[in-house]
Amino acid sequence: MGSKRFMLSNGLGDLLREQLPYANRFIDPFCGSGGVINFVAKNLNFKGEIIAGDLQKYAVVLARAVIGRTKVFDAEYLKRAWIEKAKKKLNTSKLLNKANGVDQKYSGKIKLRVNAARKLCKTPSKIGPVWRAYGGHYFSPKQAITIDYLLNTLPKQTKYRDICLAATIIAASRAAAAPGHTAQPFQPTAGAGKFIEIAWRTDIFKSCDSALKELVPLHAKVKGRAMVSDAKKLIPKLKRGDLVLLDPPYSGVQYSRFYHVLETIARGYCGEVTGIGRYPDISERPQSEFSNAGQSYKALEQLLSGLSRKKVKVIFTFPKGKSSNGLSGDKVIELAKKYFNLDKNKSRIHKHVIGRFSTLGGNNKFNKHNREKKSRVKSEELVLLLKPKKTYESR
Repeated sequence: MGSKRFMLSNGLGDLLREQLPYANRFIDPFCGSGGVINFVAKNLNFKGEIIAGDLQKYAVVLARAVIGRTKVFDAEYLKRAWIEKAKKKLNTSKLLNKANGVDQKYSGKIKLRVNAARKLCKTPSKIGPVWRAYGGHYFSPKQAITIDYLLNTLPKQTKYRDICLAATIIAASRAAAAPGHTAQPFQPTAGAGKFIEIAWRTDIFKSCDSALKELVPLHAKVKGRAMVSDAKKLIPKLKRGDLVLLDPPYSGVQYSRFYHVLETIARGYCGEVTGIGRYPDISERPQSEFSNAGQSYKALEQLLSGLSRKKVKVIFTFPKGKSSNGLSGDKVIELAKKYFNLDKNKSRIHKHVIGRFSTLGGNNKFNKHNREKKSRVKSEELVLLLKPKKTYESR
């Protein structure tokens, strides 16, 4: 799983700068963590509407926090009205005293601390979902109850609620005691225990304040929309003159497995959780056809066919080699040529971008020096510019 942050500084950003001036609207139906949308809002003077979509609500919240407004908010006002309110409520909590007691009693004894934390977080709480589902696992008891109080005191006004919820998601993602995603938390072993100690020292309130200060300057020139939606359902909303960014999943494992903690925070609720990863039931984890090897090719063809009929221009990013969902760069290009004209400028038909991508623990490659699994590997990614054909032939 890759980050668009590297690609934006190495080809994709230049292509967006080149193409957006000719677009009426910009649509990102696989918006993920909102990296591209933030880039457009921060670096490009785009005056058209931005529409974002994703199967996961946390992604939509992050997108809407930026494109859902057209002006800078006051971070200090939000801190006073929200974070300070959450602090006051938290300080009255009996669970906070018990959480602090665990931290003090087992300081420096991570295995005992984790066991005590997990036992404590079985104590019922009506404040929010994080304490019960993830306390003692991804978060310390104090962090878990803090996140719940932040959710409990979110502003009622939608325009403020979106950005504060986004800041909570960002703070939680940075604090989670997990290896770069939230598929599974670190366990209190000799090797991983130190990472739990480091993660559990993160001050959630300070992290939220920092996230707010990063978010408030980012906004759209024209108020945009963000929605939880399958990419194909956005097709009827498209018009000639739109520029669409396609960055579909290329993992054979559902992405919702890796971000279920952030999804719980975005939704504000969670059913029963099970296993080491503390997974909610699969019915609470969105499923994409693109992460199913038996459905991915058909899903891509239907998507490209629908986009072609709408006569939109497309920027498509995908790994050059074979991906675990059964698709590959060659298959993507084959389908792209069927429904679109690839840019005639051969130097831009497909830019190869070399980056480092998370394996999400799903590989058997090891560092030769310490025999530890490589968490990130080099990957070559295509950036395709697809232009509508003059006439569309149904196939």
